[in-house]
Amino acid sequence: MYLLGQICGIIGTIITIIQPQFRSKVQILVCGILVNAMSSLNFALIGQTGSAVFLCLIAIVQSIISIWHEKHNTKVSTFETILFFFLYVGFGLFGMISTEGFVWEISRKNALELLPIIGALMLMLSVFAKGEQRTRLFLLLNGASWVVYTAIIGATTFFSCTASMISSMATPHRKKCQIPPSVI
Repeated sequence: MYLLGQICGIIGTIITIIQPQFRSKVQILVCGILVNAMSSLNFALIGQTGSAVFLCLIAIVQSIISIWHEKHNTKVSTFETILFFFLYVGFGLFGMISTEGFVWEISRKNALELLPIIGALMLMLSVFAKGEQRTRLFLLLNGASWVVYTAIIGATTFFSCTASMISSMATPHRKKCQIPPSVI
């Protein structure tokens, strides 16, 4: 299972690398769904079943809803923004629950599980940020959180996170910045 999980991380990396080549936002969002699906499988199959798995699954739901918004030319409501904020924080904290219950003390495991939550919140802020520079800043903060997390747990998703950060830094300045809502 461990090897299969790491293969999922490599597949997610390949998708992350080709994702910027797509022209439409829907195509980019579909790539985001695939990247998060592969990342979620990567984390689960290597035994890292904490916050990261849940956050990737929520990002898939957010991407599906974003596709609906894109196809129907509707805007994200304030309610939806607040809902996803609470979903990311809530399920991120839920991922920190052990079999003995939530441990409020600062431990290595809890500190580590905060990184995906911070990354997910930075990505959410990038989706709603005004202006390309702020969007890129939040994307870089998102990427940095995930790079550190995946490096510590030894997941091949590290390469996907690194590719995403490089892509964010190398993106040419355009009038509109189409950022897919994906956690990684």
